[in-house]
Amino acid sequence: MKTVRDTFVIARRELLERVKSKWFVAMTLLGPVFMVAMIVIPALIASKSVVGAKVEIVDRSGALGEQIAAELRGMRWIPKIVPPETSYETSKNRIRDNEINGFIVIPKHALEGEFIIYEGDNGSSQIVAMMLEESVRKVVQGERGRRAGISPDTLDKLLARPNFLSQLNTGSTKATSGLAAFFVGYILSFILYMVITLYGVAVMRSVVQEKTSRVMELMVAAVKPRSLMAGKILGVGAAGLVQVSVWLTMGAITLAYRNELLGLFGVTGAGPTLPALELAEIAVVLAYFIIGFFFYAAMYAAVGAMVSSEQETQQVQMPVTMLLVIGVLCFQVISSDPRGTASTVMTMVPFWSPLLMPMRYVLGGASLGEVALSLGILILSTALVVRAAAKIYRVGVLMYGKRPSLREMVRWLRY
Repeated sequence: MKTVRDTFVIARRELLERVKSKWFVAMTLLGPVFMVAMIVIPALIASKSVVGAKVEIVDRSGALGEQIAAELRGMRWIPKIVPPETSYETSKNRIRDNEINGFIVIPKHALEGEFIIYEGDNGSSQIVAMMLEESVRKVVQGERGRRAGISPDTLDKLLARPNFLSQLNTGSTKATSGLAAFFVGYILSFILYMVITLYGVAVMRSVVQEKTSRVMELMVAAVKPRSLMAGKILGVGAAGLVQVSVWLTMGAITLAYRNELLGLFGVTGAGPTLPALELAEIAVVLAYFIIGFFFYAAMYAAVGAMVSSEQETQQVQMPVTMLLVIGVLCFQVISSDPRGTASTVMTMVPFWSPLLMPMRYVLGGASLGEVALSLGILILSTALVVRAAAKIYRVGVLMYGKRPSLREMVRWLRY
């Protein structure tokens, strides 16, 4: 009974210490602002960034320059036809001097397949590339049709792109945009990765700071090391849970009213509609955050007990951090085939299930039975990791001056 009471005393101390911090309050409030910004800013940039771009057209074909210029004016660019003998160096220097954003070189045999090239300070923009490619394609095809004696209406019908839409449908839910579903799943998993890492490292640093300041000796004299470690994980985890709950709630609201939100900034038609987060999905995310946090926080606490300074933690924590990074690198595996064998196996492995299973579930690749099995494996693994970490913590927390060898840690685990 005393052990449980001591654990909650430590947990309360760790929780209040973080919740009362100005940085905690600031990040909890700024998190929703960042979520709104992630949706609004890219849409604003997409709609505003190319307006007013100054482009010079070097037309050596004598047939396409004016037509391409007309297309660009329709997109609110500022094109200008320059003499065909304009040198490459002249055009490049005008970009350097900020007189233009870029230039298009139309070669003499462009209609026969020679490359039409654009170079500019905005050439890295995929939006610019897509707009220019579409304009050039339309003009070149139109000119080829005119020379072949095909009427513009007939040519438009022949070359019109088919209406095609890729959607996610697992057979049990309503079809949604595949890209939008991936976006939601990716963001959720990345938030989990970020929060588990931040708060896991917070547990480790708390242990290291108390070791280096010798406060640990006083605390161990008052409570058992196991209660001390459990209290730290509970307190820091509770602070993280408060923050994640606020972020998820705001994220669900933002997704549900995305179009209305963009409308306030004058942006319309900004991509596919994003699916709203359902209660079951939020519950799965929170469950994996809580258990996944305990799983990794126990390992970070053990790392903090093993070292004697902040500098040493940078190296010792690397294996734990790399396990999380591997999970992040596998996001594409889950999104490509959420019901495949690789996805099923990855989401059952406790090192990666806290990050990958929420994404797989949101994409409709996992049933509630698979989620329950994955959670069961994760809970069992967490109990084993916490037990092993407690043994390392009990001895390592009072060690100073040297890092334990692998043989010593094995001896602690057997003790």
